[in-house]
Amino acid sequence: MNISPVPSTLTVSGVNGEDVAASGAPVLTAGVVRSAIAPSTLVAGDVARLSMTTAAGLVVMPYSIPEVTWSYAAAASGIVNTTTAVTVKTAAGTGIRNYIKNIQIMAEALGTATEFAVRDGAAGTVLFRTKITTAGVNINLTFDTPLRGTANTLLEVVTLTASGTGAVYVNVQGYTGY
Repeated sequence: MNISPVPSTLTVSGVNGEDVAASGAPVLTAGVVRSAIAPSTLVAGDVARLSMTTAAGLVVMPYSIPEVTWSYAAAASGIVNTTTAVTVKTAAGTGIRNYIKNIQIMAEALGTATEFAVRDGAAGTVLFRTKITTAGVNINLTFDTPLRGTANTLLEVVTLTASGTGAVYVNVQGYTGY
């Protein structure tokens, strides 16, 4: 039996060039379809598979596979005259972070101006803050660099001053990842 050694470099080449009808067995670039977050054991220098959606779309950050996206819709009455925080996303699990990609804030005319904040954890670190005047607001925010929570920690929104009259409505969209 003759066993040849495995070469240290192996050149792979397809039978077709770019912009030519495929024939034979061309070499394909592919990825692995994921319906959950990729393995957490990967570290710098590791080889990893491309992540694909179940519709064969390549997953490119800052977006995620559909199965790990989430959204929060404002309560019917909004946040009214309170400084009590509202959880918009529960803790995602050991080692998994919550990311916020978009926020929509709509406030009616308020009796008192207030600060609005997104916090990492219950009464935690403020990740985002803005002022809502008594005239109200209608804001649609997209974060090119998503707001990144701490692993296994909830995300909450809060009005830091009671508004007196009027309501604040908040909708949030994001995803989970490492």
